[in-house]
Amino acid sequence: MLITTGSATFREKIIISCLAAFAAGAAWPAAAQTRDTINRLPNTIYLPDAAPAAPSADKNVVKSLSALPSATLDLKGTAPNPAAISAQVQSFVAQNAKELGLEGNAAKLVVKSTRETLTGRYVSMEQRLDDIPIIDSQVQLTVSDQGAVQSVARNVVDVPTASVASVKKTAEVSQKAAEDIVWKDLNASGEYLEPPTAEKAYLNENNVLTLVYVVKMAVSKPFGYWEYRVDANTGRIVSKKDRAIKEGKHKRDLPGSPDLSAAGVPADREAALAKFNQRMKSMMPVDKKTAKVATGKGLVFEPNPVSSLNDTGLEDNDPPSKFDKAYVEVALVGLSEAGGKLNLQGPLVRIDDFEPGDGGVSRPPSTSTGTWTARRGDNAFNDVMTYFYINSSITYLQKIGYTGTRDLFPNGIAVDTDGLNGADNSHFVPGSDRLAFGHGCVDDNEDTDVIFHELGHAIHDHINVDWGGGDSGAIGEGFGDYWAISQRKQIKNGFQVDPVKVFEWDGIDACWGGRRADRLNARYDPNRTYGAHQSMGSFESDELWSTPLVSSLLELTGAGETIESVDQVVLEGMSGIGSNFTMRTLALATVAKAKALFPGEPHAAVFEKHFKHHKIIP
Repeated sequence: MLITTGSATFREKIIISCLAAFAAGAAWPAAAQTRDTINRLPNTIYLPDAAPAAPSADKNVVKSLSALPSATLDLKGTAPNPAAISAQVQSFVAQNAKELGLEGNAAKLVVKSTRETLTGRYVSMEQRLDDIPIIDSQVQLTVSDQGAVQSVARNVVDVPTASVASVKKTAEVSQKAAEDIVWKDLNASGEYLEPPTAEKAYLNENNVLTLVYVVKMAVSKPFGYWEYRVDANTGRIVSKKDRAIKEGKHKRDLPGSPDLSAAGVPADREAALAKFNQRMKSMMPVDKKTAKVATGKGLVFEPNPVSSLNDTGLEDNDPPSKFDKAYVEVALVGLSEAGGKLNLQGPLVRIDDFEPGDGGVSRPPSTSTGTWTARRGDNAFNDVMTYFYINSSITYLQKIGYTGTRDLFPNGIAVDTDGLNGADNSHFVPGSDRLAFGHGCVDDNEDTDVIFHELGHAIHDHINVDWGGGDSGAIGEGFGDYWAISQRKQIKNGFQVDPVKVFEWDGIDACWGGRRADRLNARYDPNRTYGAHQSMGSFESDELWSTPLVSSLLELTGAGETIESVDQVVLEGMSGIGSNFTMRTLALATVAKAKALFPGEPHAAVFEKHFKHHKIIP
């Protein structure tokens, strides 16, 4: 019998009470169940009109949004910040708790970040137990301005309430001790590149939640932006990696990283930190409050000398006169003027020196004349090239809609044009939001493809804050290559030589050969995982993703569609797919976003055609 009380039924009052508690951050009430084992649930992505698909190997499950009991979420008029939207989002999760595997789960979902997209709103929720995050566990969703949920990506750990007592929640190792463990394991003898951090988190190890410190420590020797996971109770090193995303040159015997940190090395970690803090104070960045916004001039390649001169025989050691006609004078906007000097410091790009480079410190130059006249061989030329093209690319993002509350770079980005200990490589550092470029053979900054490619890593990291795992390594590299080609297509002479070769100048045969985005023979295998720069025999893993994107770009623009519209599809596709995604799930999400952005237009069909050619979509 249904018991009623007043105007609402007893059941209705219980449901209302549960929803209110969940919106306040409480765990969803446990249903009658006997499960008591912690377990990671299969990664699942919900997309419109998606045919259900079981995972291959350890891959994602694809489901239709119609599988959700509730697929609407009205965020219209809500302020674009986590606190404002938390209650509505938690109610949506509660209504779908059983389907999402969150019923009876003691771990809570907390809204970590949100931003507006070209089609609505993106929300990332982090799974936490006792307010401590569980590594690699989140739910992401995108919702249209009309309240229709466009996608849900679930990547969570099932923590039954009966299992919570077995989880060790206090740390016996201090934060400082964890950092000391990392310093000792690195056998560090260099300087800090940024302040070290250590934060608590739970790591699912074979269905046991281990309390760990995630320690990030960037040092000049051994050079790297190291990330460790240290058991907070035993001091055991669980894992370690360099979190910087590198360009991946490997064809030739490239110059190594010279040891530039032998002189004046701090004796221990405390001394290294003190020296770092002293260096930061001495650098004296431009005071934004007193500096004036100014415009200057400088010389750049447009986009690189191979393309602009139409000369595939150029070599790095050719005489300077051979490059004379490749230089173009451009306006440098958004500069900072202080003390009568212009600096390459703007709201979108800040040229800085935070890594050891080719020969040591290389401070960005300033000018009192308003003009940079440096040419290749002088790192001031690299500074101008990097500032101009990154500033142009971020400005382009704003032009195609990523501005205001959609802005991907509201704080700009810091760049070191002479870093990586002088090695012939470049990288983006997630979390630190830094780009750095190396030298060796052709300086990386002399080729716009390298500049745009590295910025591409920052773009996908800003679009999806949980980027990582699955096929994200190859996808990130492939997207960076696509972004380089898409941006170069808009530059005079950018498609004059070999439009689909990536790194036309930096990747000449005498250096490392570069990559391509026309590997039409590449085929996707759903039973394997694609990391960055993996050799697949006749193609690289990165090229398997860049090729269908570039093929779609060329077909659509050839049919009269704009580059801007194609870029919008590629960018929006990466929003809301969570972590541990595959090429297949991202391809399906990209086609879905093409339909949402350009209904009735050819974009979705063209992307789908090229993804199917490579068997990425079956």
